[in-house]
Amino acid sequence: MIIPLKKLVAFAKNKYIFSRASMIVIDKVANVQGFPEDDEEGWKIVPHILKMMLDENIQYDVEEDK
Repeated sequence: MIIPLKKLVAFAKNKYIFSRASMIVIDKVANVQGFPEDDEEGWKIVPHILKMMLDENIQYDVEEDK
């Protein structure tokens, strides 16, 4: 399995915000550096984006509304 389950279970921050940020990245996958353009390796989008976020290759910031 591509998703590092130990990192996912140990994730101590807000999981809702992490999931929401993941969905935004998945929508913009064409702009993600490090994501292969060809489908030779059989990349599945969601597991690889989650792995990249848990490995901190993709960063996200939370802007709190007043």
